[in-house]
Amino acid sequence: MELHLIRHPRPAVTPGTCYGRSDLPLAEPPDVLAKALRRLLPEDFALYASPLQRARLLAEALGTPHIDPRLQEIDFGEWEGRSFAEIGSAI
Repeated sequence: MELHLIRHPRPAVTPGTCYGRSDLPLAEPPDVLAKALRRLLPEDFALYASPLQRARLLAEALGTPHIDPRLQEIDFGEWEGRSFAEIGSAI
């Protein structure tokens, strides 16, 4: 058995922002990355993804994913959407 872990593409968010469970759109369409990844993946594979669009959209571009909420990023609560510099100053 082989396990391939694929990180989601860059979300449309200012670098240095804590975004955890925030459901952000992708900075770029996933098609180009999906095309490159398909060449590296076996012909027949199971695909699992978080329901967050930054992961789900790439997974859908690769095939028919099993969407599993347990794969979501953690919720950073009050830190969501804040810059890491801002968070550091508040601690």
